[in-house]
Amino acid sequence: MNIAITNGLLITADDKDTCKNGCVHVNGDTISYVGAEADAPAFDADRTIDANGGIIAPGFVNTHTHVPMNLFRGFADDMKLMDWLENAIWPAEEKLDEDAVYWGSMLGMAEMIAGGVTCMNDMYMFTEAIARAADESGIRAIIGTGIVDIGGGGGGKLEKALALFDYVKGMKRVDAAIAPHAEYTVSPGMFERIRDAAKDVGSRIHVHVSESQGEHEECIKRHGTTPIGLLNKLCVLDVPTMAAHCVWVSDEDMDIMAEKGVGVLSCPRSNLKIGSGVAPTAKMLGKGITVSVATDGAGSNNNLSMMEEMTLAAFLQKGVYNDPELMPAQTAVKTATVFGAKALGLGDVTGSLEAGKQADIIVLDTSGLRYCPKNNLLNHFVYSGSDSDVSLTMIGGQVLYENGRITYADEEEIKRKASEQTDRLLK
Repeated sequence: MNIAITNGLLITADDKDTCKNGCVHVNGDTISYVGAEADAPAFDADRTIDANGGIIAPGFVNTHTHVPMNLFRGFADDMKLMDWLENAIWPAEEKLDEDAVYWGSMLGMAEMIAGGVTCMNDMYMFTEAIARAADESGIRAIIGTGIVDIGGGGGGKLEKALALFDYVKGMKRVDAAIAPHAEYTVSPGMFERIRDAAKDVGSRIHVHVSESQGEHEECIKRHGTTPIGLLNKLCVLDVPTMAAHCVWVSDEDMDIMAEKGVGVLSCPRSNLKIGSGVAPTAKMLGKGITVSVATDGAGSNNNLSMMEEMTLAAFLQKGVYNDPELMPAQTAVKTATVFGAKALGLGDVTGSLEAGKQADIIVLDTSGLRYCPKNNLLNHFVYSGSDSDVSLTMIGGQVLYENGRITYADEEEIKRKASEQTDRLLK
C-alpha cells in the first residue's frame, strides 16, 4: 500500500537534523520521500493520513528490554539490585513457561507500539515465544537468549541461543543475537565460547555491563580489571557488542568502548529506581561512543515509555553535571531513535526519516494543552510530551496502532491472558 502522511512537522533525526513542515511518502514498506509538500513528487497514494499539524517522527528504538517482565510490573519494587534479582525476580522466573513468556511479551509489545516504539532489542529466556509474539505483533526486534553460567550449565543455554537463529529465519522483522547476562553470571571461559559462536553465526552480543558500583568493583577484585576491561581482554569486544547500562564505566573503559565501537544501551529510569546511579552518557557521546536510551524491563522501571526515557536522559545529564547545554533536545531525540538503530547495527534500516529506509514512523497529536503555545515543537516533543500523544505507529509501512487502539490483536484479550499468567506465577 502507498501511504502519504501530510501536514506535519518533520523531525527526521538524520544527519541534516531537519525540523520543518512537510510530508512523508511510503511506498510499500519503504520511505520514498521526506520533505516539503511543495517539493514532493507526484505520488499515487492509496491512503492519505493528515497529521493535523502534529509531529511526524521516526519510531523509537528501545535498545534494552526484558519484555516478558511486564508480568512482574509492581511485583518487587524499592529493592537493591542484587536483592531484587536473588530474592524476588530469579525465584519468580523459575516458574515461567512458554505461555507466560508469550503473553507477557504480547503485553509489553502492545504497550511499546502504543507508545511509538517500532524496534526493540530483548534479552530473556523462552525466546522462541518472544520471537513468535514479535512476529505476530509486527514489531521490529532483535531477540537474544540470555546465558547464565553460574555453577556451569552455560553450554546448554548457548545451544538454545544458537537454535534461535534458525527459528527466526523467515520472520520478516525478527533477528537473533547472543546475550550473556553479565560478568558476574558468566565465566571467562563461557564468554570466550560465546565470542567464537557469535563470530561463526555473524551475531551481535548483548550484555549487561557495570550496572552497579558493586558489580564494577567486585569484577576488579576478581579479575584485576573492570567488566569492560575483562571483555576486551577476552576479545569479546572484537564482536559487535551492545552494552546495557554502563553506569560505572571509567574513562579508560570509555576509551576502549570508543575504539571497539561498543553501542551503549542506557536505562536512566531503571538505574535510578534501583539506586544504581547515572550513566555518564554526555561524556560518552563526547568520546564518539554511540549512546542510546532504553527502558529495561517493566519489573524494574515500571513502564516501557521511551518518551519518558529520552526526557529523563536529557535532564539527568544537565542536572548531574550542572550544565544545561548538555544533551539538548535534538540529541535526546537521536538517543531514542537513530543512535539506537546504530547501536543495534540497524542504522541503514531504521531510526530516521530518510528515503530508502523502512517506514517505521510515528505521528504525535500536538493539539493538547502541553503543546500550547507552539513555540518550538521539537522542544515540546522532548520536554513536554507523553506516550498519550502518539496517535499513529507504523512499522514497515503497516499501521499497527491508530487512534488509541492496536490494530493487529485484541487488546482486552492480551490484558486478560497476561493477568492470568501473573496470578499463576505469583500466587
